[in-house]
Amino acid sequence: MLQALVHRYGGDTHRLLTDLADIIGASIAYVDRFTVEAHLERPLSDREWAATAQQFTAMAFDDHVGDNGSLRTDWIEDVLAKAGVPGRSQAGPVAGSPLGGA
Repeated sequence: MLQALVHRYGGDTHRLLTDLADIIGASIAYVDRFTVEAHLERPLSDREWAATAQQFTAMAFDDHVGDNGSLRTDWIEDVLAKAGVPGRSQAGPVAGSPLGGA
């Protein structure tokens, strides 16, 4: 069933995931072979990619960020600030926010 859905998107997994994320109101970290190769600045052999891809799980990035620093909370605080929503470092609504404040 999932493979049929990917096929309906013409194999464009990125577009499928962004459409899904929009519908469910979620942020999705997406890493594929091209992303890893761009990071390495070199192509991966099929063997290297197979070994690397086996390490990806649905929550691997989320678990990594949660375990290895404050990137997730920093990002959430930035999103909240842009939305005018008070975060952990603020006691009340942001001034000038459409959601309230002085």
